[in-house]
Amino acid sequence: MAICSESVDGSPSLCAAEYIAQDRFHRRFILPATADHGELQVSYADVGRTSKQGDDGTNYPTILFIPGMFASRYLSVFMHAIAEKLGVRVLIVDRPGMGHSTDVPLRQRLDIWIELVPLFLAHLQIEHVALASHSAGTIYLLNTLTRCRNILHPNTPLVVLVAPWVDPAHSHIMTMQMVQYLPTSVFGVWHHIPKVVSASGTAFNKISKLLPSSSGVGVADTLPLERNRQRIESDYGLPLELQKELETLIFRSIFSENTVGANSEALQCSRKGPAGLWGDCEDYALFVRKLAELERSRRADECGVNGEKLRISAYFAESDALIGKRGQNYMEDCWKGSGGDEFQDVLKFTTTTISETDHNSVVQSAEVLKQIFISSGGATSASL
Repeated sequence: MAICSESVDGSPSLCAAEYIAQDRFHRRFILPATADHGELQVSYADVGRTSKQGDDGTNYPTILFIPGMFASRYLSVFMHAIAEKLGVRVLIVDRPGMGHSTDVPLRQRLDIWIELVPLFLAHLQIEHVALASHSAGTIYLLNTLTRCRNILHPNTPLVVLVAPWVDPAHSHIMTMQMVQYLPTSVFGVWHHIPKVVSASGTAFNKISKLLPSSSGVGVADTLPLERNRQRIESDYGLPLELQKELETLIFRSIFSENTVGANSEALQCSRKGPAGLWGDCEDYALFVRKLAELERSRRADECGVNGEKLRISAYFAESDALIGKRGQNYMEDCWKGSGGDEFQDVLKFTTTTISETDHNSVVQSAEVLKQIFISSGGATSASL
C-alpha cells in the first residue's frame, strides 16, 4: 500500500495532509426528496477493499460502521489500512448535521436514517452488510436491525457493538445523570464545547469527561495508545509519526466541518427531546425480546433453510466513564435474557472487555478492529 507520493517523502505533516485528502474519505450521496423532507446530502467514507480491487472479481465483505457522538467518517482514516489488509470494505456515514451531511430535525433523525440505509447501499450496489457501531450509534444500529433486517447477509449475520451507549437510568453514572438536568437551551451550543475547551489543554481532558462524546479522537497520549500505534505500524504499515500527525489533523478536520448534529445527538442520548426518540430501543430489554421474536418468525418463514443464529458481539472498554460497569452489566443482561439463555435458540451473544482501553480509545484498538473485520468474513489471523 502506497502511503504518500514521493513529493512529500520524509514529511509526516505533508504526508498526513495528502493521506486524509484521498477521495475515499470524502464521498457524497443525495437522498431524494420525499413528502416528509427535501433532498438531503450525505457525506461518507468508503475504505478498505472494494470489488474493483479484486483481480478475481471478489466481492469483499462490507461493514456499515456507525460512529458515536462527535465522531464522523474521519474514524475511517485509521480503519482503512487495517481493513485493506484484512480484505474488508468499511462504510462510515456522517449522520445528519455532521461533516457535509444535511442536518434534520431531532424527531426525524431515526426515520430518515432508516430510509437512508437501503437506498445508500443500493446506490453502491451492495446487497448485504455486517453492522457495527460505536457508543451513541448503538441507537441507530439497533433500530436499523429491527427495521432493515434483510440488509444482513444470511451467511454472515453479524452485529457489533463497541462501547455501546446505555441510558444513565441504568448505568447510574453521576456525570451523565447531571447532563440530563442541564437546560435544553445548553444543547443548542453543545457542538461548540469541544473546540472551546480543547484550547485549554489540560482542562479539555477534565471537561471532556462530562461530555457524552464518543468520537474516538482527541484521546490523551498514554502508553497503551502508543503500543496501539506501534501495532498499526508493524502489522498494517501506517508509520507511527504519520499516525500522530493524522490524529491531530483528524481532530481539526472534524471541527472544521459541520458538527451541529451533535446537539441533537446529545438531546437524544440524554432523553431530553420528545418521547419516542429511541424508536425500538426505548427499552433495550424489550428491544432484544422483539428482535428474538422477529428472528424466530424469519426462521419459520424460511423453513430452516438458514439455520445460523444472528451473532451479536459486544466490545466494552476496561474503564468507561460514560456507562461504567453497571451499564455494561445491564447491556449484557439484556442480550442474555432471563436465566442467561432466553434467546440462545436464535441469538448468539458474545461479550469482550478490552484491557487498557477507555470509552474513546476502544474504537481505535487495532485488536478490536481486527476481530470485527475477521468475524465479518475478512482474512484470517494467519495472514498476519
